[in-house]
This record gives sequence, structure tokens and C-alpha cells, in this order.
Amino acid sequence: MKKKIFAFAMAAALSVSAAGATSLVVDGASVQTDVPPVIVDGRTLVPVRALFESLGATVGWEESTQTATATKGSTVISMQIGNTIAYVNGVAKTLDVPAQTIEGRTMAPARFVAESLNATVNWDSASGTVKISTSGSTSTQTTPSNTQTSTSTTTSTQSSTNKTVYVTKTGKRYHYDNNCNGGTYYPSTLSEAQSRGLTPCNKCVN
Repeated sequence: MKKKIFAFAMAAALSVSAAGATSLVVDGASVQTDVPPVIVDGRTLVPVRALFESLGATVGWEESTQTATATKGSTVISMQIGNTIAYVNGVAKTLDVPAQTIEGRTMAPARFVAESLNATVNWDSASGTVKISTSGSTSTQTTPSNTQTSTSTTTSTQSSTNKTVYVTKTGKRYHYDNNCNGGTYYPSTLSEAQSRGLTPCNKCVN
């Protein structure tokens, strides 16, 4: 496994060496990164943590599986180094270029990262700038307090179905504990898991 990751990293480095660097702007503000965005195989890759955090998400890293996970509200995104399949709320998404490590930073396609959080992406070829806007994105804020009372039942139901659970690609159960039985799990929502016909784990789901 380590040899494969090393070989992939070397191939990525060779591909990036000839690519032009770009800058990153979110809602008109420049995002400073210690590793600049780069173009790999015609796709602009950006530092995952820097962009996700600028969009209001929190980012985690699982060293054993080389997987980055970002969470904002009920949205959970995960991507693995060298894998062209990423997940948004447990739904598989195909990447044109996989996430990869460049100069010690996890990099992924800018368009996937932004659009997974309902932001829009534009490319300014003249200045070599990736411009991302959240102004037209779907709000992830909670319902205003003056309407919460009349919609409390609906809100409660939505909160339950959007609860994060953990699943495997081929398993038949969903879990609340991502370490249950020592398996390799991917984040999903409860509603998505139930729509796939998965049943709760007898051990970690009470």
C-alpha cells in the first residue's frame, strides 16, 4: 500500500512540475495558502483544508486510510488520496483527477470541493485565478427563531434523517460508531443509509 501511494505521489509530482500555479479567491477575498493551487491534467487542484475552512467547513484527517473528511452542517464530504471516488453524504462522486499529496498538503479539484458545499466556481484565465462564490449557494443556516415553533416537528424530522452514520461499500448495516467492529467506514446520512435498505447495527445503534 505504501509503495502504491509513493508511486502515485511521484507521478503526481511529475505531472504538476509543468503546470502553472494559480491564486484562489473566495467571495472576493484572497485565500492565502502555503502551497498554491496547481493545474494537473487540465484540472485545478487546491489545498483541501484551506478551501473547505474558507467555506465554513471543519476538516479532519485519517492517517491510516489517507482520507480527508469535511463537515458543514449536515453535509459530510470524504476523499481518499489516489482515489477517483469521493463521497458527499455517502453518495459516490467521480473525480476527473483524484485527491493527492503535493508538498505535504492534500490537494483536490477546486470545482468538486466548492460545489460539494453549493458554491459556484469561475476561472479567470487572464489572471490565473480560481474565483469561488457562496452568494448564490443554498443556505445551510437554521430556520429563523420566529418560525421555529410552527415548524418544530418538521425540523426535528429533518435533523433525524440528516444524522451522520457510517457505512461500508458492501455492508448491510449502518453504524453510529466509525470504529465499530474495526471496519473501514464512510460517512453517510441516516436517510441515505435507510434508502439503501441498510439496517441499524445491533452493537452501536441503540
